Amino acid sequence: MINKSSWSGTARRFALGLVLTGTTALLPLTPAAAAAPDIDRLTPPSARWLLQTFPGIDQAGALADSQPAINDTPLTGTNISWENDVRFLGGQAVAFNGTSSSLSASPSALNTAGTFSLAAWVRLTDTSVSRVFASKAGAGRSTFSVGYDKAGNRWQVQLPAKFGKGNKASIARSASAPKIGLWTHLAVVHDAGTQTLTLLVNGVAEATVHNVTSIDDPAGEVRLGRGDTSWWKGNLAEVRLYDQPLVARDFTGIPGEPGLLRPWLIGSWDFQAASPCYEEDLDPTLCSAPDSTTGFGRRLALTKGSYVDSSSRGSQALVLDGTHWIDDPSDPHFGEATQEYGRSQINVGPWNNPVWQDGPVLLTTQSFTIATWVRLDPAHGAQTVVSQDGAGRSAFRVAYDPADGGQWVFAVSAGTDDSATTTATAPATGADQWHYVVGVLDATNRQTRLYVDGTSAGPVALDATWQPYQTSGALLVGRATTPAGPAEWLFGQVDEVDAYQGVLSDADVQSLFTA
Repeated sequence: MINKSSWSGTARRFALGLVLTGTTALLPLTPAAAAAPDIDRLTPPSARWLLQTFPGIDQAGALADSQPAINDTPLTGTNISWENDVRFLGGQAVAFNGTSSSLSASPSALNTAGTFSLAAWVRLTDTSVSRVFASKAGAGRSTFSVGYDKAGNRWQVQLPAKFGKGNKASIARSASAPKIGLWTHLAVVHDAGTQTLTLLVNGVAEATVHNVTSIDDPAGEVRLGRGDTSWWKGNLAEVRLYDQPLVARDFTGIPGEPGLLRPWLIGSWDFQAASPCYEEDLDPTLCSAPDSTTGFGRRLALTKGSYVDSSSRGSQALVLDGTHWIDDPSDPHFGEATQEYGRSQINVGPWNNPVWQDGPVLLTTQSFTIATWVRLDPAHGAQTVVSQDGAGRSAFRVAYDPADGGQWVFAVSAGTDDSATTTATAPATGADQWHYVVGVLDATNRQTRLYVDGTSAGPVALDATWQPYQTSGALLVGRATTPAGPAEWLFGQVDEVDAYQGVLSDADVQSLFTA
C-alpha cells in the first residue's frame, strides 16, 4: 500500500521551462563546434538548416545557418510555404509546391569537386514525375543532384564528370522504393580520395558506385527544393552539408551527442513538479503534471483522486489506485472510489492566462515511440499504462494483460476494425516491480516493437490493413478507450512518460534503460 500522508495538502504551482536532463540527449541540440572530428566526436557540418519551427525557433531561425561559425550561409526562399503539424505536432516545416518553390544558399556552402556529404530528412508527397530536393547549379547542368527517379521508382543521386548536357554522370540509386508521405532520412557521401559515391537511406548504405569523377562550379548556388528542371513536392527538414565523409557513428550517435537518426522528444512528464488532484472543479491548475523538459508546454491534466508521491526509484511518480488519496476521515472524499488518469492538454491561450484544451501529443501518421516506467497490481487484471485516443478507441496502447501468466502489450489499432489490431507481447514477470516499457511504431518498415527493461521482444509486422492516420484524441496515462467507453484502468505507479516522434533504436532503448 502506498503512503499518501506525505503530501502537505497545499497545492503548488510550477512554471514551465526548458530544462536539460538525461533524456534530452535525443532532443535537437545546438550545433557542434567546428573543431576537426575525432573518435570522440561526430562529424561537424559545414552548414545546417533546420527548415522547421518548434519552441524557440521561428521561421527566420529555421532558414538561418545553424552552423554560422564555419561559413554563415542563410537560405533565401522563393514561393515556399509553411505546413503545420507535418513533422511533429506543434511545429511547422517548409513545404515545396512541386512547380516553383525553392531555397538557395551561397555557392561557397558546397564544393562538389571535393569530398562532401549531405544529410536531410525528406518527405515526398507526389511521385507523378521525377523530383530533385537538393542540387548545385553549374554551367549547363547541375554539378550535383539528389531526389526521386520516376522511371526506377527509387531515390537517386547524380554527379556529372564534365560540364554540359549529355556528359557521363555517376549515378547511385537506392535498393528500396520511396514511401510516399513518410519522413525518410537520406544521406549522400562523396569521397574524392576513394572516388566513391554512396547513397544511404535511413542510415543504411543502399548503393555505392566507384571510379567517380566530379566537378564544381564556384559560381553555382546551392539549391533546395529544385534541380535544373525538376521540382520537389513535399517537405524537407534538418538539411546538413559536410566537407568530410559521414561515418557510422554520425547516424547512430555517441554518448552525449545524438546522431542524425535520433527521434525528437516531444513530450516528457517526470511528475517532479506534478500536484495531486483533490477536486478538479476547485482549481484545475493544481490537478496537473507539467512537461518541464521539451518546451512544447503540454501538460497532463489529472482527474480527482490522482496522487503524486515519492517512489522507490528515488523520484516522484504518479499514483493511481481507484481510491481518493485524502486520509482525513472527516473529509467528504475520504475512502471515495475514483476513476484516476491523466490526459494531455495544450494551452491555446496566452501564457499568463492559459486556456487548456485536450489534444494529442504524437503524430500517428508517422513513426513514433512511447516509453515509460511502470509498476502495477496484477490482481486488477487488464490495465493500460499509456494510450492515445482515436475514433472511439485507443489508436495505440502500452498495457498489461493477465493472459498467459501476465504479459506486457503494445497494441496498434488499424482504425475502426479491432480484429486488425497489431499486438506485440512480452512476459510480464514481477509486474508489481518497476519496469521500463517501450513501444515503437516503425511506419517505414511497417512493424511494431516492444521493449521491456531494454530488451526487445522482436519486431511484429503491422496488419495488412493498417495505414497511417492521425488521431485527434489526447494522450492518456492510466486507461484505454474502447467502443464501450473507458476501460483498463491502471492500479499502480507511473514515472517518466516520454513521447518521441520517430524510432528509438535497440541501442537507444538499452542506453535509456541503463541510464
